[in-house]
Amino acid sequence: MRHTKWTIFPYVVYLSLFVWTEAFAISSPLIAQLTQRISHITNSVRDAAEGLGYRSIAGNRIPDKWAEASQQGELVDYAYLTLFDPDSDNSHLGMNGRISVTVLAFKNEEKAKRELAKLKAQHGDNIGFKLIREGIESLLIEEGNGLYAAVIMGADVLLLEDRSRMQRKPIEAITESIVKRTR
Repeated sequence: MRHTKWTIFPYVVYLSLFVWTEAFAISSPLIAQLTQRISHITNSVRDAAEGLGYRSIAGNRIPDKWAEASQQGELVDYAYLTLFDPDSDNSHLGMNGRISVTVLAFKNEEKAKRELAKLKAQHGDNIGFKLIREGIESLLIEEGNGLYAAVIMGADVLLLEDRSRMQRKPIEAITESIVKRTR
């Protein structure tokens, strides 16, 4: 048994070193750049929202809609924020005064554009669908379930969702601010 222990020990060391070096290889400058893109967009959204009196909280969603796309490699990174207007509480129980924000970083612009087209098609079948505004880099949709906005910035997509349908002006102001910052 003693001999077996020393025979396995070098393999454990080599495996540990391999895992450790791979961890550093994964955190290459490209990954750092993508993380910075997500961070820049979320900070821009926070700044725009704070200018309107909103508070922001970063978080997760259950179920996590984008986890599978990330695991499949379609999506490089993503982040969630919730914006609360000055009159709302932080309870996550009500819909009024709350805007859900999702920031997505795709591998390339083609995938980002496909996601925007897919979003428009998904909402197009819903009751009360109304395309309020559509441009090359953004769209605003109202339907029975809520108000939805999307801004595309190269390979990145910003999604805003208001289930109460009462946050149209703040959503428009935030999207306009993001579009101006990315030009």
